[in-house]
Amino acid sequence: MVVRRFALTSRLGTHIPEYVKRAFQFDQMELDSALSQMYSLCVNPSIVSKMSKARKMTKNHYHRDDPGLVVLQIVALVFTVAAYGLALRGGAFSHFLQYSVHSDHINYLLSAVVMATSTWLFAKHFMLNPSYISDAQREMDWQYSFDVHCNGYFPYFVWTKAVHYVFLPLVLQDSFLARLVGNSLHLIGCSLYIYVVFLGYLELPSLTQQQKIMYPVPLLVVLMVFITLFTNWSLSQWSLRQMWSV
Repeated sequence: MVVRRFALTSRLGTHIPEYVKRAFQFDQMELDSALSQMYSLCVNPSIVSKMSKARKMTKNHYHRDDPGLVVLQIVALVFTVAAYGLALRGGAFSHFLQYSVHSDHINYLLSAVVMATSTWLFAKHFMLNPSYISDAQREMDWQYSFDVHCNGYFPYFVWTKAVHYVFLPLVLQDSFLARLVGNSLHLIGCSLYIYVVFLGYLELPSLTQQQKIMYPVPLLVVLMVFITLFTNWSLSQWSLRQMWSV
């Protein structure tokens, strides 16, 4: 029985992707490189996007082997949830644990899978370069789309979570200025997410017309201007109510 159980565990272990295994081996992750990439994503995201070409030349694939960026983003979310919990709920551990699991393990991973899959399918169906059809299927791997999403998520996180926290006393107020600031932070975060995703797909020679990815940005600007000027709806207050019931 013990031998059979060990054999079953061994077979399951062989089916776990190496990328996932390394996420639980901190000594195997390149956290210093991930930190450097997080900084670059804030000041010059094209640097991170161009790293995919170097991986293609040295490892024959565009996606990351190292999950350090994902792990650090989850850690950043944990600290952010703790900070919001202290500000909005008085730091009760039960609330911190509940919202940490909800925000980090469910929202983050689920949104990553959904967004990566959506952009992956969109690129395969609407942006393939006819002259690269023979290489397109091989180069358009889903894991690279996941990488591109994670790249875009960090600037979004900085503006809608970290910077947003600094303005928390203001955005909780019922005023035009609070609505303007809160909606503007989310607009900047969403626009940067789309821009960084655009940069990521710009590196793939198998794609063309990547500017299609940027089309939602003008629509977002018009929508946010309309909401801010002609309604009393604050995206910041709505998101806080959904998460913290404030």
